[in-house]
This record gives sequence, C-alpha cells and structure tokens, in this order.
Amino acid sequence: MDLALAFGTIGATGFGGVLPWARRMVVDQRRWLTDREFAELLPLAQLLPGPNVANIATVLGRRFRGPRGAAAAVAGLYFCPTIVIVLIGFAYAQWGQTNLVQHLLSGLMPAATGLVIATSLRLLAGLERHWTTLAFAGATFAGSFLLGLPLLVVLGVLGPCAILTAYRRAQRHRKDGAGTDS
Repeated sequence: MDLALAFGTIGATGFGGVLPWARRMVVDQRRWLTDREFAELLPLAQLLPGPNVANIATVLGRRFRGPRGAAAAVAGLYFCPTIVIVLIGFAYAQWGQTNLVQHLLSGLMPAATGLVIATSLRLLAGLERHWTTLAFAGATFAGSFLLGLPLLVVLGVLGPCAILTAYRRAQRHRKDGAGTDS
C-alpha cells in the first residue's frame, strides 16, 4: 500500500514529467535509495522499454514486495494520470484550439525544461567524483545534444565503454585496497 500511495502521489502531482518528483520522493522523502543508487538505477530504467519512472517503480516495487509490489507501484503511478488525461482529452477536443489554451501550453514549456535541467544537475551531484564520470556525461551530452546523434547510438557506444571503465577502476581500487591491508 505504501508503494501504491507513494507512486500514486508522484503520478497525481508530476505534471510535465515525473522524474523530478520520483527522485525527490524516492531519495529525499522516503529514503528508499541514496542519490548514488538512484543515479545508478536511472540508466537501467532508460535502457529498458517503457517510461523511465514506470521502470523505476517496477524495480523498487519488486525489490521491496516482489511482483505484487511492482504491480502496486505501477498501478499507483498510473491511476490518477489516466483519469486526468481522459478528462483533459475531452476538454482539449472542446477548447484546445483557443488562444488561451495555446498560450497556456506555451507557458508551461519553460517550467518543464527547468525541471529536467534541475533533475539532471541533482543526478550529476550524486555520481562518483572522478574525471571519467564527467567525461562520459559530457560525451553523452555532446553526442546526443550537440551532434544530434540518436540516443540509442550514443548509449550503445558510450554505455559499454563507461561500464568497462567503471569495472576496471573498481578492480584497481580493490587491488590497491587489498595490497594496503596485508
């Protein structure tokens, strides 16, 4: 029930994208994950098919309560938005082409962009402080935003390289740590 209510709150309040709300609830409010754990879970959620936050809800629900927890978290996440989007669909069909509605939608765009940027900065703050981390984040930004390459191509190339780099760094750290203990 706690999972359904928590993700239901995210679904009910997360207009313009729910990732910032999900991160705040999971990390800051409920403390189910640390900043680093959330930053490590997000790439997995992005690589899996489906919406990122639904994948996060599925993983967390399964971690805490198995398949029933996963189902409860995802159901909670989608319950309110489903009702709201059906009602908005009816309203948009009726009044969507009016100037007021068009201006309202244009005004919401900068707020949604700001939420994405703020969440990205919080995710960067939770990552390990190492030059390779910033290099891969910068390369991903450059490839997808500056060069306009498809995200799947960028992640397909940089993802394995980043994983291999992190693995080698961890191996070196273990080797150096084991050498100082003896």
